[in-house]
Amino acid sequence: MSKTRRLRRGTGSHESNFTEKVRSCRWAPQSEEELAALLAVCVRNDGCIADAYGLLRELVRRKTGLLLFDSQLMAAYAMQQGRIAELPTGEGKTLAAVITAAVFALQGKRVHVLVFNDYLAQRDYKNQLPVYSACGLTCGYIVGASSPAHRKAAYACDVVYVPAKEAAFDYLRDFLCTEREQLLCQGFSVALVDEADSILIDEARVPLVLAGNAAAGCALPKSICEAVSALSRADYEVNRADRQVWLTDSGIARLEAALRLENLYLPENADILARVNAALEARLILQKDRDYIVRDGMVLVVDEATGRVAENRRFPDLLQQAVEMQELGMQHEAAVIYNTMSMRAFLAQYEVLCGMTGTAASSAAELRTLYGLEVTVVAPHIPSRRIDHPDLIFAGKEEYEAAILARVQSAHRKGQPVLIGTQSVQESEHFSGLLARCGIRHCILNARNDAEEAGIIADAGRPYRVTISTNMAGRGVDIRLGGGAGEEAGFVRAAGGLLVIGTGINRSLRIDNQLRGRAGRQGDPGESQFFVCLDTLQAEIPFDAGFYSPKRYPNLLRRAQRIREGRDAEARYMLERYSQLPEAYRKKITRYRTELLLDARPPQILRRDEPAVYKKLTDRYGVRGVTIAEKQLTLYFINIHWAAYLSALEDKRDGIHLVVVGGKNPLDEYRMFAASAFHEMAEDIRSDVAVYMQKCTITEEGIDMEEAGLTDAAATWTYLLDDSASQFSSIPRLVRNMSSTIRGTVFTLRGLAEKARRKLCGPFRPHS
Repeated sequence: MSKTRRLRRGTGSHESNFTEKVRSCRWAPQSEEELAALLAVCVRNDGCIADAYGLLRELVRRKTGLLLFDSQLMAAYAMQQGRIAELPTGEGKTLAAVITAAVFALQGKRVHVLVFNDYLAQRDYKNQLPVYSACGLTCGYIVGASSPAHRKAAYACDVVYVPAKEAAFDYLRDFLCTEREQLLCQGFSVALVDEADSILIDEARVPLVLAGNAAAGCALPKSICEAVSALSRADYEVNRADRQVWLTDSGIARLEAALRLENLYLPENADILARVNAALEARLILQKDRDYIVRDGMVLVVDEATGRVAENRRFPDLLQQAVEMQELGMQHEAAVIYNTMSMRAFLAQYEVLCGMTGTAASSAAELRTLYGLEVTVVAPHIPSRRIDHPDLIFAGKEEYEAAILARVQSAHRKGQPVLIGTQSVQESEHFSGLLARCGIRHCILNARNDAEEAGIIADAGRPYRVTISTNMAGRGVDIRLGGGAGEEAGFVRAAGGLLVIGTGINRSLRIDNQLRGRAGRQGDPGESQFFVCLDTLQAEIPFDAGFYSPKRYPNLLRRAQRIREGRDAEARYMLERYSQLPEAYRKKITRYRTELLLDARPPQILRRDEPAVYKKLTDRYGVRGVTIAEKQLTLYFINIHWAAYLSALEDKRDGIHLVVVGGKNPLDEYRMFAASAFHEMAEDIRSDVAVYMQKCTITEEGIDMEEAGLTDAAATWTYLLDDSASQFSSIPRLVRNMSSTIRGTVFTLRGLAEKARRKLCGPFRPHS
């Protein structure tokens, strides 16, 4: 297995030799038309790829006035080889990606440049369009507000800039299409991923969901929330570090009395138990202003990796309802999931997957394991001058805060800009208050005002500027010293450049490095230092601080950080193992449905299972009408029963930790359930199609589905599911830690399936 590659100029590596060939490109076309013609020839000849890069380098210079560095050419070439290129912040990764995308597109491949958010999709499309147009290529972009017509036109372009989540949502939307003209996605050729570590790792396990309105009766009763709120400290055990909560015997007894139940853990009480667990998690695990904020009467999830509001993200349905009930005294409509998949599963569909980021080397092993991708580390074109000071460790909160304020004041007096990286909305506002009391003017960037982020970040390098930010991942805007102005830039350089202060170490060294990387852009001076308070750290990284000498604290903390990174990677790996079989079934049902939709496979349920009925219907209505009708019904019932299948899996996940008590392997149990439920689903689809073919009125054009009462949800929407606090994501620790006995039995397959079907709206069960 290959190791992470580190490239520098003059090292004699293949990429370094390649850049020498690029710079010595023998072509010197006078007109853009001649340049484009030569480019089209070179990209199709493997022996002329270096010349193609040389021509693109010249084209970029003419269109943007920027001459690409060797580091950018190395990164572009590494991506073309299907690798992840690590290039420091400020080195011009976005422009490097244009070279890679243009080469792939000119070779006849359709390229999706997957970015972090809408802002980057629009910005990069606008900035790079002249280059693509000069190459004779079409380019488009997609954002959350894009209409279906706009999306379809953009996907037809050679290159499209689109947020990764929007591309995945469009793929999910195609699952509900009933006409081929409604399809948006047109194949998966090349995905070039910007902010690759954030999307490929941090977002990899986040389920993307296509949902619709659930039937009445699926909401979380207020009585359950009230009963959970009335519990005392002796009624539950909680481990916030591992995000686990259990009811004690007294807690079980109190809830059973409040809810008038004989046994909370009986199968018939599965719905109630799931809602109790959700209310417990909302009250005892999730924290306001860390995991979510309340804004404009809405509960908004805060992304753990970025500290910003995660657009269109929700907690699992019952947990979302529980938080809304707790914070707002009400809840929005319950949802039924029509389709879902992880970002990793979506990205795995591309023939070529590559990307770029400023921080990937520390996660190279995970990228290799999850995607088979190797990392190439490209050195900056000017060596970094940033000074990374050792971590400072403090025993108490008062001296910790005093040290941070003293460091800020010292820098501020000489005009050095300061960027303070905090770990939550609450912490950012706390430090804002401390700075205000010291009379230091500052800007704050967190989940409450993330709409203003571009302007705040752009000015963060100006003299005397102090900026507080929850996290800098995926911001997409460079911090230029002096705001890019010559005189101010010189002043800031003389003052020491940007000073980055971390108010604690993050869950991952990679996230810390993203913060550090904001200083020292393109050879600028800069500094970074992390301040850690042991009092506040104990809840996150438990270790016996009194056992070790202070000199050993920094190494121990970073070691604990690596352990926590390992746990997080273990959780992602475990979730990947749990999702493998359902994902295989999703691919199978999607392929079958798509073939039906595109008429690549004729519907054959009736002909195979009910040949006498098939002959009777074709004699009466004709082969064409019967074929269209069966296709309509098959597509419809695939959607309905797949939604029921997903709901059954969700319920099974809610209780999967219970099988540990019985000494069973939760992974084996879950896979057996997934396989059995899938085969039941297939039988239900065949049965319902056969029954409704005989019940519905068939014409030459098939069935009037609306008249037959077979319509989908009136409205659908998409969101990302934040399951980071779920028991399901903590299976490895639950297996290790669970020692108490839980009363009751594990829920039965048929019971869960029936519960799932009750959540759906419309006549989904024809036999009732």
